[in-house]
Amino acid sequence: MVPTSRPSPDTPTEAPLAAPRAPGDGGGAPRAPGDGAAAAAPGDGAAAAALGAAPRGKRRRRALIAALVVLVAVAAAVAALLVLGPPALRRHIVAEARARGVALDPGAIDVGLGEVRLRGARFSLLGVRGLSGTVARATIALRGLSPAGIAADGVELTAVGVDALEGLPAWVAQHGPRAASLPLTTGRVRLGLRDRDGGPEVLALADASLVRRAAGAVQGAAAPPPGAPGLQAGVLKQARVLVAGKDVARTDVAWSIGPASISLGFGGEDAASAPLRAELRPRPSPSASIELAPTQLAAVGALLGVDVGASTMVVSGTFELRLAAGADRTALSEAPLEGPIALTVKGFTLPHPRELDGLLFGDTTTVKADAQLSGDRRRIALSGVEVAAGALKLKGTGAIQRDGADASIGMDLSGSIPCSLLAGSAAMAHLTGAVGLLARDLVSRTLAGSVAVQVRVDARASRLTAARVSPSAVLRCKLRL
Repeated sequence: MVPTSRPSPDTPTEAPLAAPRAPGDGGGAPRAPGDGAAAAAPGDGAAAAALGAAPRGKRRRRALIAALVVLVAVAAAVAALLVLGPPALRRHIVAEARARGVALDPGAIDVGLGEVRLRGARFSLLGVRGLSGTVARATIALRGLSPAGIAADGVELTAVGVDALEGLPAWVAQHGPRAASLPLTTGRVRLGLRDRDGGPEVLALADASLVRRAAGAVQGAAAPPPGAPGLQAGVLKQARVLVAGKDVARTDVAWSIGPASISLGFGGEDAASAPLRAELRPRPSPSASIELAPTQLAAVGALLGVDVGASTMVVSGTFELRLAAGADRTALSEAPLEGPIALTVKGFTLPHPRELDGLLFGDTTTVKADAQLSGDRRRIALSGVEVAAGALKLKGTGAIQRDGADASIGMDLSGSIPCSLLAGSAAMAHLTGAVGLLARDLVSRTLAGSVAVQVRVDARASRLTAARVSPSAVLRCKLRL
């Protein structure tokens, strides 16, 4: 038996050779001698792998640290809200709203991850009398403990009297920029206007979505100088227009509030270019203006919920209102108002026999009057009424009486037509050419005096096409001797 030799502890032990790797098992194919690659020294592959893994490990650690920071920040915000507790959280929400000019009762409060939800909230604007509202649901996104955006649904705003609009320009000048900097999305917005507290709703804009616009996006609005109060503007998209509770139209209603005025535009997305525009100027003395741009009567009827038939007439006009002389400015909601009305109707002349064609020439009728709006906003008295159509000019008085969503219109007009003009017009209606001209000259020289004309107009705003015009005339003609 041959004894097995054992290496002594001092004898170096020879390491076994590594088995050759199959192609594709991570070692790569063996390199042929002379292929230009230097032979790797023992241990070089492990070093290269360690160098490549180091950057990847650092990136993973950085990503993990960033994720932990975000998670800790969110957790800290939620923890802070939970630690604050409902009373302190409510006070914090109220303080944030007040800093933006809103007096808020948050209602029920629910806390979520990075957001706070309100249910049944109530609010008003600081310094604006008679303006208050409610919000069915609102979700406030948070950045830390500060609001980053609001999504509201079921917003109802009520304005009582014209006084409610007086404080808006001052509120916008003071709080508008900060309030507008907070992103806001809304659904189901409703705006209602009442003559007085507890009174019936006169006008409402319902089921609209509110879209705010930047001042630079408003047509005709120049950018305010640095430090000057900005213009706040927007549009109520596809609002239902209700007058005394009756649906009359569905249209876009644009609005803009500047440091000195409030503007509304019905029928367009920009208040300055809408067909029907209204502007309120509360100071220094309250005044308002309503302007109707030249518009097809059918489109105006659709906007106001008035049946005008298939009319091709084009109407335009203005209505200026100011505080009546001697009225109490402190009770603006009940103060009488007054101002001039001007209306132009192209494509319409008063009904008349063809004998008056020579007097009622052209296709345009103009109406001017001085209006006095009663304190209860139910009656407009018209004085100094002037109706002109061609050479016919009538003067008189009238009144418009509001009856819910409808109104009755009545006018008594009178005028006089020289007999010479009337006879000349009749001659031209029955005779043509040189004979007609000769007859007109003859009667105009031989007739003197005038014809007294009286016209009574009765109509309903909802049925203008059924207006009743009752003319009468008294002849006071005589021959010239």
